[in-house]
Amino acid sequence: MKFIKNILLSALVSSSLFAKETAEDKAKNEEIRAKLPLGDFSPKQEEGIFVAAGHGLNVVVSRDDGKTWQQSFIGRTGGDHGYWAVWNNVAYTNGVFAIASGWSAPGTIIATDDGANWKHLTSGKTKVSRKKGPIYNMGTTMNFIAAEGSFIMQLSATPDLGKTWFTTNPYSMQDENGQKAKANLGHASLAYGDGRVWVLVDAGPSIYSDDLGKTWVVKSHEVPDWSKKGSKGFVYFNGAFLLLREGEFIYRSTDKCQTWEKVPLGIERPASRSSCLSVAGGYVWATGITAKKSKDGINWEEVPQKNLSGIISASEKGTLINVSRKRQSILRSTNGGKTWQEVYTFSSDGKGGAQGLADVAWGKVKKVSK
Repeated sequence: MKFIKNILLSALVSSSLFAKETAEDKAKNEEIRAKLPLGDFSPKQEEGIFVAAGHGLNVVVSRDDGKTWQQSFIGRTGGDHGYWAVWNNVAYTNGVFAIASGWSAPGTIIATDDGANWKHLTSGKTKVSRKKGPIYNMGTTMNFIAAEGSFIMQLSATPDLGKTWFTTNPYSMQDENGQKAKANLGHASLAYGDGRVWVLVDAGPSIYSDDLGKTWVVKSHEVPDWSKKGSKGFVYFNGAFLLLREGEFIYRSTDKCQTWEKVPLGIERPASRSSCLSVAGGYVWATGITAKKSKDGINWEEVPQKNLSGIISASEKGTLINVSRKRQSILRSTNGGKTWQEVYTFSSDGKGGAQGLADVAWGKVKKVSK
C-alpha cells in the first residue's frame, strides 16, 4: 500500500519487522478488529474522565479525577511495530476520545463517547485505505490529534466522527507555488494553532493544512535541528508553536512556523523518542529526567519531580496526570506539580519497545449507561 509505506520511517526495516508475525497472529489481530462495531456516536459532555494508552492498544480510564484506573480496552501485547503500536495518539474533541494504533501494519483507530464502549472511528461510508481490505483499515501514525471537532493525522482527517474521511494522495501534492511536490512523512509530529495544522517530519519538507486536514500543502523549509535524533515535542501554546529536539534549547515561532526563536531551556531528557512537551493546567511542560514549566514558552521554572518524561494532562479541577513510555505507572499531582503520587501500576509482556503508557488526555463524555 503506497499510502502506508510513505509514512513509515523505513519501509524496508518496518516490513521485515511486520513480517515476523505469523499467519495465526494476523488472524487473531483481525478477529479483534472485526469484533469492534463501526462508528455510530452520540456524544454528550456530562462526565470528565482521563484516558491513557500505550503499546498493545492498552487503554486505561479514570472516572474519579485520576485517583483510580481501570483497563477499558486491550488489543494484543506488542511493541514499536505491528497492529497495536501506540505512540502519542490519544485525542479528544467535543465529547469523543479516539486512539490511533498500528505501525508498519494495517492501522486501527478506535473511539468512544463514554469511555467504556469502543468502536472504529469510521461509519464505513468512506474508505481511507487505498488497498483492498476491511473498511476500517487506516494509515499508521506516530501522532494523532483533535481540533475543533476534527480528528487529524498526516494526510487524513475526519470532521464528523468517521462518517467522512478526507485523504490526500502523497504523490499528487503541491507546494505553496502550485508546483508538484512530495513530502517525506516518516515520524510525523502534529500540532494545531492559529487556524493551521502543522506536520513536522524527520527529513522534511513539512506539510500544513488550513482546513483541519481536508487539504494539505508542502512547505519546503527546514526546521531548526530537525535532522538530529531525539524528542519530538511539538505543541501550540499561548500564541506560539514550540518545538523541542534536545533539552538544551527550545524553539519558538509566532508566525506559523516560518521563523524560529531559539530559547534556552536546560533540561536533561532521556534517550530515544520520548515526547517531552505538554500543555496542561495553564503551563507548557518540558519533561525528561529533569523538567521545567512555563507560562509563555520563554521563561522557564524548575519542576522538583524527577523522571516526568512523557505526557502531562490536566482535568478541569487542575489535577495533573503524568504517563511515560519509560515507566509502567501513572503519577498524579493535586498541587500544580510540586509533588506527585503513584496511583496506578501495571505489567506487560509486550516486546520490541518501551511498554509504558505513551499518551493521556482529559475530556468530558456521556455517562455510562447502567
